[in-house]
Amino acid sequence: MLKTVKIPLTLTFSPARLFLLFTLWALILTYPLPLRLFNHIPRGSEEAATVPFFNLWTLQWNIDQQVQGYPRYWDAPIFAPDKGAFAFSEPQPLSALLAAPLWLAFRSPAVGYNGVVILFLTLNGWFAFWLLRQWGVSPLSSLLTGLFMQSLPFVAQEMGVLQLIALFGFLWSLLFLNRFLSLPPRPRLLASSPPLWQTNLCLALGTPITFLTCGYYGLFSLFFLPLAFVFQLRREHLNLKTIGWLVAVALLAAALTGPFLWSQQQRLAEHHFSRSAQTIEANSAKLEYYRNFLDYHLLYGQILGLKSGQGQRLFPGLGLLILAGLGLFGRQNRRVKLYLILAATLALLLSLGLRLNMGGVQPYQWVRDFVPGFAQLRSPFRFAMLVQLHLALLAGFGLDNLRRWLMVLAPASPGIERDAGLRSSVFGRSFQLGFAALALFELLAWPLPLQELPRQTEPLPWQVWLNQQQDTAPLNIVVLPFAQSSKVEDFEPTTRWMLANRYFQGAVLNGYSGFFPSDHGRVRDEMLKFPAEAALQLLRQKSIEYVVVYHTLPAAPPLEQMTAYLPLVYYDKVNDVAVYAVPK
Repeated sequence: MLKTVKIPLTLTFSPARLFLLFTLWALILTYPLPLRLFNHIPRGSEEAATVPFFNLWTLQWNIDQQVQGYPRYWDAPIFAPDKGAFAFSEPQPLSALLAAPLWLAFRSPAVGYNGVVILFLTLNGWFAFWLLRQWGVSPLSSLLTGLFMQSLPFVAQEMGVLQLIALFGFLWSLLFLNRFLSLPPRPRLLASSPPLWQTNLCLALGTPITFLTCGYYGLFSLFFLPLAFVFQLRREHLNLKTIGWLVAVALLAAALTGPFLWSQQQRLAEHHFSRSAQTIEANSAKLEYYRNFLDYHLLYGQILGLKSGQGQRLFPGLGLLILAGLGLFGRQNRRVKLYLILAATLALLLSLGLRLNMGGVQPYQWVRDFVPGFAQLRSPFRFAMLVQLHLALLAGFGLDNLRRWLMVLAPASPGIERDAGLRSSVFGRSFQLGFAALALFELLAWPLPLQELPRQTEPLPWQVWLNQQQDTAPLNIVVLPFAQSSKVEDFEPTTRWMLANRYFQGAVLNGYSGFFPSDHGRVRDEMLKFPAEAALQLLRQKSIEYVVVYHTLPAAPPLEQMTAYLPLVYYDKVNDVAVYAVPK
């Protein structure tokens, strides 16, 4: 049951007003996105538009399938003729469900996508606030910590990777796990307490919410939710009724999450995907990465003109570290604090991935070998999110300690109300607010880099022509020039074509994803030599019927060379795109 919260300094917030406050801060953090909602999306620290476009395409495919009734959900029209290609990366079905109302109402992919970005940031702060209130932190300290959670540097770094913004699923699980393990309410509070079944249902929903917004965070939670459970477990919980409820919650969470994940894993298993040790090590953090900040960081990067070294930008912020350190003091909620510091330490060690080598022993390799799903994860450095998240929660206790200490030290003033039996002080609260404001300012990475979207709203002439050629079965095509290498930036044209592919009823040999078909390297090598006999033979093997060439792009094969090798069957003069038939 959410209640109106009274914040000191005569401020009173209903749950709705609190939500609006966190929404306002999300809009500030994403400036200038609120001014360009219809034609831009966040790019964050991404050097190319590949990943933001790919995430937009992921939502687009989800929503198109929703509208059509999910006729072929896993068989996305990329990497033709392979099936099940949508399982090769994060499907994000829940994110798409949340984006669909704005997306369809405004007929604008950008508005739908950006609405989810703002919503995720808002929920990050919202659930951090209620979690800390559940742990006994004062309203003002909880509110300020919610703003910290929205502003985490890891989130700022990953603003171009939609699923990595969604911290709220894990916070949701922590919140309702604590409510589940809370002692029964006192009789006088019983009437205002939510029914036990509601708490248990919400706890069960935490797992599917986490997995269906971000599979990475879902897998990460397999370590940290049990740890949180153990540290909050008490003797009073060791009874058949509590154990029965816990089993019921686990079964419901598995029933809501398992079928979807099983379906995805079945398709992945057909391709035997895994990550090499070299890939894992390259995407593991180093301790020095925790000193790096974003180049567009407002204080360090723009005002002071400092530069970070190579690697990921994982610095949590000096103010956040100081407040987290202050949070270690005090006797309140010692079990929770112990969980937070151990969780932050464990997340730090796991983020080092295969770079952590202790006398020839690599703990992360054990994780890959024995924990399902981790063999397919590419980027252990993303555990840094949990480092920063737990530090932020610990900082909430630090702000509360700061408040209490200043109240004790400050002299009582007539006319100022007392809070929890401690002497109030305008100076104390002002100092707390001032320190928190400085810490928030230090966290700002602002303004947010944006990416303009392609402006296609209807089929291009060459797409219309190809759609007219389809008979009983959809066509398979290849679009040239093919990606020049395996670098992310070389796939930006590919992701643009994937977005435009909703106007073409067939499938393309091209594609971008978390995993690639095993022969994709050979396909790329042959396509870069096109036109050539070996490449043509490969296209026949892949049942590719047409070659589409964007002759405006520098790496495209010349028109004269193509027409000397393949029959030109259609030419789109407006876009300088040629369609060539592949002889059978």
